[in-house]
Amino acid sequence: MTPSVVEVMRGCAVALTQPPSPDAGPEYFASRVGMISMLANLAAQEAEHAAAAAVAENADIRALFAQAAAYDGALGGRLARAAQGVDADLTLTALDAANARLRRLLIELHTRVEDAGDTALDRAILALYVRMAEGRRLQLGG
Repeated sequence: MTPSVVEVMRGCAVALTQPPSPDAGPEYFASRVGMISMLANLAAQEAEHAAAAAVAENADIRALFAQAAAYDGALGGRLARAAQGVDADLTLTALDAANARLRRLLIELHTRVEDAGDTALDRAILALYVRMAEGRRLQLGG
């Protein structure tokens, strides 16, 4: 499971409202505050670029689907329909939902591409995975 920014921030809020155990020492409290701080920092980074990353990923996946027309019949026309989609709702919840649907279809396509031995499209998909990972990279301590 990948928690959303909202879920991480709610968890931080809950952790901050819980008093430390009477038998926990100051080291425990300091480490807990440090962990909450790190999570809040990561959530802030994600909030800063999450929408842009999801929009870019969705566009890249849709563009790849447009290139994979040879596989559309086997996937019930879903590639063509997905390729024509647009992100009209730019809330993180909607973008992430669209991204999840596109990624599931991408995995289905990738499986078929690998089974077919389509090296060129396989490499394009692998390059897309790398771009997607780079676009979501967060920095610890920064």
